[in-house]
Amino acid sequence: MVSRTDWLDDISAEMAAGQLFIFGFDGDRYNRRIGSFFEKVKLGGVILFSRNISSAEQTKRLISDLKKLGEDTTGLPLFVCIDQEGGRVARLSSDLPTFPTARSLGEDGSSGQVGEVYERIGSELKNLGFNVDFAPCLDLDTNDANPVIGDRSFSRDPQEVSRLGLAAIEGLRRQKILTCAKHFPGHGDTSLDSHFDLPVDERSKSRFDEAELEPFRMSIAQKVDFIMTAHVIYPAFDKVYPATLSKRIVTDLLREKMGYDGIIIGDDFDMKAVSDRWDEKGAAIAFEAGIDMGMVCHETPRRENLYESVRKSIIEGRISETSVKERLHRIISAKERLEEV
Repeated sequence: MVSRTDWLDDISAEMAAGQLFIFGFDGDRYNRRIGSFFEKVKLGGVILFSRNISSAEQTKRLISDLKKLGEDTTGLPLFVCIDQEGGRVARLSSDLPTFPTARSLGEDGSSGQVGEVYERIGSELKNLGFNVDFAPCLDLDTNDANPVIGDRSFSRDPQEVSRLGLAAIEGLRRQKILTCAKHFPGHGDTSLDSHFDLPVDERSKSRFDEAELEPFRMSIAQKVDFIMTAHVIYPAFDKVYPATLSKRIVTDLLREKMGYDGIIIGDDFDMKAVSDRWDEKGAAIAFEAGIDMGMVCHETPRRENLYESVRKSIIEGRISETSVKERLHRIISAKERLEEV
């Protein structure tokens, strides 16, 4: 791996833009199409779903190939990511263990059990070659009609979510898996699914300060590696943009007021909450708002279109050279913490 200073001194707009993205793809094995894409877009990371995972051995081979491809094309380790929370948010193949929902763990209330479960999740992921788990979910389970959070939450009580979320982070870290707190500043009290629509949370700033933000404060104190933003509009903070695209939420609240200095990643830009309203402009707006990394989970033209949008924003100075290097420092710092598996 090249030194961080040498790498940053010689970076192009193309390389910088690629490192700011995590992309999904189709298929369960390396092929020439994937190789050509990596050559063009010097990716920061990949995310795997059930469509990419058919067995443990196949997954190990695929991840090994992807890591080598990433190192060969960028000189840096590759983030290999997954959403493995337990319950219905589980991507691993049927020959691997299943894990309980956050809600069931919360009902039991044992932080020791949460730590053990997430350490077991981390062990399975590490054995396959993953190095990032987009978990735990730190949303509060405050709306019974919520179609997207529900049993993914440990509790409706912010103190319980903080306590059990901490145990989950510690469990994953014991297996050298990078962790992600989501979905900032809280997706628990919505009644629409941001995969298909744009939710709005009308509650006050004081409510967020007293409740929803508390688990995220815990994760910041624990130096969580990633915080993922929600595709939800919070009029108390920003009446126009959802959190992922909002400078008032990403920069003013999370980065400056709450003091988070890790990687801020936007949720999937393929989700209709963003894609139906901002199309390819959404990624550029989000990066200008302050996110460090964007994610596109499906192999669609949107991947290259969003990459091109951000590359042009860098070239034209809408995303400044200073802010690009700050982002890359955070990304490379996280990659330096990775233990090769």
